[in-house]
Amino acid sequence: MKKIALLTSSRADYGIYLPLLHAIKSEPEISLSIIAFGSHLKKKYGNTINQIIDDGFPVEYKIDNLLDGDQPVDISMAFANTIHLFADFWNKNSDNFDLVFCLGDRYEMAAAVISGIPFGIKFAHIHAGETSEGAIDNVFRDQISLASHVHFVALPEFKSK
Repeated sequence: MKKIALLTSSRADYGIYLPLLHAIKSEPEISLSIIAFGSHLKKKYGNTINQIIDDGFPVEYKIDNLLDGDQPVDISMAFANTIHLFADFWNKNSDNFDLVFCLGDRYEMAAAVISGIPFGIKFAHIHAGETSEGAIDNVFRDQISLASHVHFVALPEFKSK
C-alpha cells in the first residue's frame, strides 16, 4: 500500500487537484491523506474545508496556520508561523507518507514544503517551472520546486526551467 498525502491551502489549489484526487481515490493500492491548512480553515474565506468533505474526501489533518493581514510583515509572520506548525507536524508524521503532493506558488505552500526538507519528505510539485509576471510568487514556486523530488509541469516548455 502506497501512502500518499496532499497539501491543500485554498479552494484555488483544491480545484486543480480534483482530477488527481478522483484518480487516487479509485486506486485500491493507494492510501490518501489530505492535509488542509490556510484559507480552508477560515470562516471569512468560506470554510472551504467543507467542500472537500462534501466531495467525499476526508480531511485527516488540519493545520490552522493563517494569520490576519496582507502587509509584508503579516506575510512574513504567517510564513514563519506556517514553518513552525509544519515543523511540528512533519516531526510527528514524517514516516507516514511515501509521497506528498504540493501545488503552485503561494507562500503558505512554500512554508509547508520548506519545513519538510530536514525530515526528508518526498514532495511532488504540480505547476513547477511556470512564471508569474511581477509577483513574488516566482520565489515561492522555485523554493517548492527545489525541495521537490518529482515535478509536474503544465506545458513542455516549463520542463527546462
